[in-house]
Amino acid sequence: MRVSVEEGEPGFRLLINNPRPIVTFNYRPSRAVGVFEGPSYEGEFLGHRLRVEESNGRVTIVKDLDLKEHVLGLGEKAYELDRRRVRVRMWNLDASAPTPYGWYSDPLYASIPFLISVRHSEAVGLFVNSPAELYFDIGLTRYNEVRVTVPHSDVEVYVIRGPSVERVIENYTDITGKPLEPPDWALDYQVSRCCGYEPQDVVVRVVNELEAFGLKPSAVYLDLQYMDSGKIFTWDRSKFPNPRGLSEELHRRGVRLITIIDHWVKLDQNFDVFLSGLGKYCETQNGELYVGKGWPGAVVFPDFFNREARDWWSSLVERWVRDYGVDGIWLDMNEPTDYVREREWSIDRGAIHRLDDGRRVRHELARNAYPYFQAAATYEGLRRAGVDKPFILSRAGYAGIQSYAFLWSGDNTGSLDDILLQMQLVESMGLSGIPFFGCDLGGFIGRGDLRRYRPYMDQGELLVRYFRAGLFFPLLRVHTSSNPDREPYMLRGDHAQAVKRAMELRRSLMPYLLALAAEAHETGHPIVRPLVYHFQDDDDAYHIIDEYMVGGGLLYAPQIYGESRRVYLPRGNWVDWWSCVEYRGPTWIESGSEFPLFIREGSVIPTTSEVRVYGKGSIRLRDSRVIEYDGVGLRAPGYSRAILYSGGRCSELAISG
Repeated sequence: MRVSVEEGEPGFRLLINNPRPIVTFNYRPSRAVGVFEGPSYEGEFLGHRLRVEESNGRVTIVKDLDLKEHVLGLGEKAYELDRRRVRVRMWNLDASAPTPYGWYSDPLYASIPFLISVRHSEAVGLFVNSPAELYFDIGLTRYNEVRVTVPHSDVEVYVIRGPSVERVIENYTDITGKPLEPPDWALDYQVSRCCGYEPQDVVVRVVNELEAFGLKPSAVYLDLQYMDSGKIFTWDRSKFPNPRGLSEELHRRGVRLITIIDHWVKLDQNFDVFLSGLGKYCETQNGELYVGKGWPGAVVFPDFFNREARDWWSSLVERWVRDYGVDGIWLDMNEPTDYVREREWSIDRGAIHRLDDGRRVRHELARNAYPYFQAAATYEGLRRAGVDKPFILSRAGYAGIQSYAFLWSGDNTGSLDDILLQMQLVESMGLSGIPFFGCDLGGFIGRGDLRRYRPYMDQGELLVRYFRAGLFFPLLRVHTSSNPDREPYMLRGDHAQAVKRAMELRRSLMPYLLALAAEAHETGHPIVRPLVYHFQDDDDAYHIIDEYMVGGGLLYAPQIYGESRRVYLPRGNWVDWWSCVEYRGPTWIESGSEFPLFIREGSVIPTTSEVRVYGKGSIRLRDSRVIEYDGVGLRAPGYSRAILYSGGRCSELAISG
């Protein structure tokens, strides 16, 4: 075995044997540390011991695990925030195909082989750049070791500098790519239904009703129902006779149109999309067309791992957007799924992908990067069509997909347990370099799906709790299958008003959320942050998933259990958004507020109508204006009103300029 070690600004890179990564990232070493050969390798990096072992064509990376060390990240994993004592698998999976997923289901849809280790209050990252089927064992089988199993002998590994969690994420996204810059509307209220609003006039009527209620959506999604026989890039003209007219009508109302596009292409010799892609699909090991099963029946799979296929796909997306005025693309089923039960609803492990450099690799060594390359090609197509800030929503993903797409957590099942799980998933994805993430508010899996026991709960009350929990999720989308209507105008009056109040609060804070979106794009910082992000030396914070920070200035504790709850405030000074009461943490308090929201000292929070100030601080808005309070005067260009929290009360604060 041969290990080459390099050092650069983000940290160290270990090149084990002769890696030729399927996904290449931007890392520029400043110096070569050395080359080591032997049956195994050991070294110390940033205070952590690493050992590399090779056996039977596989590599095991071993890191020491301290007695009180915390492990965060690893992407979309349905475990507690602190990943100690778990063994998880990196293998993109249609997680609700075998049975609806829940806590401790593994794997889920996206695979992010990146963790953050916090030892003695200092953070270090570990990223294993392989889209193959990896296993991360965090002190489960061996008490004092983190063990990463790689099913091939050539791999690159990064040890990433901190010492803060935030700095690790900055360095990780320096390597894998900064998150995309989303359009403003992408952070607003979006509506969808499976398998769709239909026919065409119903889409407009739904928007009209929502607008009349006072909750006009920023975007409406079309699910499978708009397609002709499940064929991508087509319209069922009996339902949607004038799709261009539909998009234009929505645009007149200030609403965007997003269409679902699956990854598979119907195998049909009369289908022009299929014919145009010949030579660009996945193959069997003997060079034949690889054929699978999907919604349209027999399907083939674009081989996004090579440039020719990506360019072809980009051209399809470009034409689709130009011809029909589509504003965003929803990539579903792109783990990639192939509906063959015996293979876990996955493409055969032996299917072949052709890479840009001409190599042919088996699917089992490349699987997790499939959605990454599909998202990149889709992003390119939107840019070619003249879209300045593309919006893509992807179900699956791999490290680096944050540069191209939002992600969501797939087919969740509505329950209080799921609300807690979705909060943890959003927090953990943020810690894994993916700040733009969300879930299907209210739950996707329908009442007719009896594969998992579901106790009765009023669907309107449940939806209210989802809106409270997801109030500041970067993606705020309602989507469901065979469940009651989720549109507010169809809810019981008190539930409808509760949803409306939640959305009014979110929209009032949109200037703050957009500032955080710009920060995420520039730095990789998440919008929704678990408490440990800012308080990594607070051991209690690692046990809390039902509260989260919104940027660095707000702490939110959703009222999801009833009408009152306990709230943990970490160290420092905090003030209640509503009552102006101040608290000094760490402390536990009781809150009966509908939206328990607290400002951290040293924060400036812009809203649509005013600026709220608690201590000296500043913030840069998305349009680059800077609001700053120096303890004496407030500079807030564009604002005429400000509220100062001080001494347990709120008062008007003069704006100096």
